[in-house]
Formats: sequence, C-alpha cells, structure tokens
Amino acid sequence: MKGRLLEAVVREMKMGVIVLNPDKEILYANPFIYTSFPLDEGIEGKKIDDIINDKALLKTIDTVFSLKGNNSHEITIQGKGNQILEVRLVPFSIPPSSPPYKGGAGGGKVLIGFFQDVTEEKRVEAIKRDFVANVSHELRTPLASIKGYTETLLGGALDDKGILKKFLTIIDRHANRMTALIEDLLTLSKLESHQMPMTFEPLDIKNIISGVIQGFEKQVKDKGIEIVMDIADGEIPKVTGDKGRLEQVVVNLVDNAIKYTNDGAVKVVAKKLDNILRVDVEDTGIGIPEKDIPRIFERFYRVDKGRSRELGGTGLGLAIVKHIIQGHNGKIWVESQLGKGTTFSFTIPLS
Repeated sequence: MKGRLLEAVVREMKMGVIVLNPDKEILYANPFIYTSFPLDEGIEGKKIDDIINDKALLKTIDTVFSLKGNNSHEITIQGKGNQILEVRLVPFSIPPSSPPYKGGAGGGKVLIGFFQDVTEEKRVEAIKRDFVANVSHELRTPLASIKGYTETLLGGALDDKGILKKFLTIIDRHANRMTALIEDLLTLSKLESHQMPMTFEPLDIKNIISGVIQGFEKQVKDKGIEIVMDIADGEIPKVTGDKGRLEQVVVNLVDNAIKYTNDGAVKVVAKKLDNILRVDVEDTGIGIPEKDIPRIFERFYRVDKGRSRELGGTGLGLAIVKHIIQGHNGKIWVESQLGKGTTFSFTIPLS
C-alpha cells in the first residue's frame, strides 16, 4: 500500500525523478522525465548514456557514483526546446539485505536525480538583470552630462553669462529627462504590480482624442505636417475606462507618430466594431524595421536609440501604453512598413 501510494505521489510531481543503478541503468523514471526530454516510453532498464546525450549531466553522474559518501551534486542543463532544468543528483546507499539489482547483488548505491523546470525563473532573472542594466545606462548619460557641465561652471565659467546660460539650459534638459524617466519607472512599476488605481467611468472617446490633438497643434505646425481625426458623429457609444490613463495612451501614440513623421500627416481613426472600440494612430513616418516589431512594446527597447533619446523618449512609453490597454481588457498591436509609415492600433470593450 505504501509503495503504491509513494509511486502515485512521485508520478504526479511537477518535477522529474529518475533512479539509476551503478551500471547507470534506469530503474525508474516518472512522466515529467518524458516531457522534458525527447524520449520514447519504456526507458527503464536502458542506460542513461544511450538516451540522454547531455555531456555535462553524464559526467556529473559518473562523478557522483565514483565518490564516497552521500553528498549531492547540482547542475543546470538544457531540456526540450528552450527548457532549462536544474538537476540535483542524490546518491542513496542500499543495505546488502535489500533485493538485488536486475542481474546483480543486493545492496550498494543508487542515484536519484531530481529535475526541476526553472525556465520561467531564469527568464525573470534575465529580465531583472536587463532592467537594472538599462536603468543604470539611462541615468548614467544625463548624470555624466550634468556633472561635466557643472564642473566646467565651477571651474571658472560662471563669469561668462553666455556660457552660463547655455550650460544651465543643457543641465535643465538633462534633469528633465531624468525626471521623466523616474516618473515613467514609477508608473510602470505600479501598473505591473497592479497598484495603479484606475477609476472607470463612461467616456466619450471622441472628446478625449479631440483634446489630445488640440494639445499637439503647435508641435504639428512647427514640423509642417498635418494631424486629422476621423470619427463619425454619433457613431461610437461611450466606453468604460479611466479618463486619465486613456488620455495617456492617445498622447503617447500621437506624440510618437509626430516625432517620427517628417513629411505627410498623422491620422487618428476611431470606429465601432461589434462590441469593441478600435482606435488607429496612423503616420507617414520613417516606419519600423520588421525585425524590431515583435519587441517594440518591451521596456527600454528602441529602434533607433540615439534618435529616441534626442527626441526626449524614455524608452518606457509603449510598455506603459500596453499595460494600460491590458488593464482595460483590451489589445494593442502595431503594423509598419519601413519608409512608408506606422499604425498603432488598440481595442477596448464598449460599455
């Protein structure tokens, strides 16, 4: 009874378990092992060297069997596809009175291997490392500029009013960039941890888009391009959403469209599709290379890093937009042709 119960527990574990005898023959393998390696059923009795070709794992197995004592060893290996497995090899001594191995004497040492899928943990660790590295890089550049210009001023340039004004203007610009970056970091952190309060109410999307467009009139005029709104009167019912956050989405998408459009127009289209609202922000700008499109909503991902910083981007805007739309049970995506323009689209349920 105990044996059957223990086998049922091991069989259902979300961890691989494999047992080897000193000849490295497999005495037992639970179902997790079969899903983690490209194996056929019925591997019991076969040598592990014949079915798993991970050299590091096989070498560690040999090492554990050759050592005296029952000290366990750990190793990280690649499973099926991109799966990452942490393996703990635990030697277990069996007394001589125990039943014999297949074709051998009783007693001796067996090796129990525990295989844990740590793919997601490793992915999160990599994201955290990249995030820290990106934040450090984004802050280092403006800080270095502020420090450099400040040292120059303190070194004797304070008496030249022309230089003083120029340097203070540069310092102010870099300080504003750092402020914007920190504000976006805080916003993104709250959105990702679901600590950003949203107040949902019936909203007229046309009024939101119209207000955003009016705020960009000067910027559009200075660039010599057009911005138009395409929404039929009375066509779209109200949506339920957070007014401030949806405004932030439209502002970010329109701002990006204007920044990367040097000739032509930016167009904002809203329409009703069954029970959802769809908004498209179209531009005739420089476009996005096809290889960059899948990563465009990642934190700190920039197609043109130098130009993005020059235009005042923090590299977090589209990540924030994505989280806001997801918080409204919506979807967002992008279509683009290099040199012809880009369209960012999002949908949210209608009231």
